[in-house]
Amino acid sequence: MAKSLAAGWNIPGWDTDEIFEQEHSQSIADFVLKQGWEAFRKAESDILLKTQIRFTASESSFSESANTPQYDGIVACGGGIVESEINRAFLASQRLLWLSPPWELLLSRIRQNPSAFCTGKSEQEIYDDYLRRCILYRSLFA
Repeated sequence: MAKSLAAGWNIPGWDTDEIFEQEHSQSIADFVLKQGWEAFRKAESDILLKTQIRFTASESSFSESANTPQYDGIVACGGGIVESEINRAFLASQRLLWLSPPWELLLSRIRQNPSAFCTGKSEQEIYDDYLRRCILYRSLFA
């Protein structure tokens, strides 16, 4: 959705998960398997905080533009980005658009393409995480 919005508005758009996989040359699942969730969340935060700087992008590379103080565009974040207090503080200082599809739609997507985060969890555990994260996301708009 974020890429469609960015294209429609003719502005840059990126996805933090895609940037992560480019920078680390591996999938999130592989990274988490080798280094754990804590290391992933730290790397994810580093990527998010770098979006304060405007990036110039080609289809497959990102390079920082040193003289540009503010990011311009859309950044799509993975659902767990709000797990970190630092990330929430950063996000709260930005203009936000929170896309919150109904649980049933998310569950059907998870069943079709489970993420590393969902591996080994019951639907109830995933739903509990979803509810907890919804509260964290809503707090950004208070």
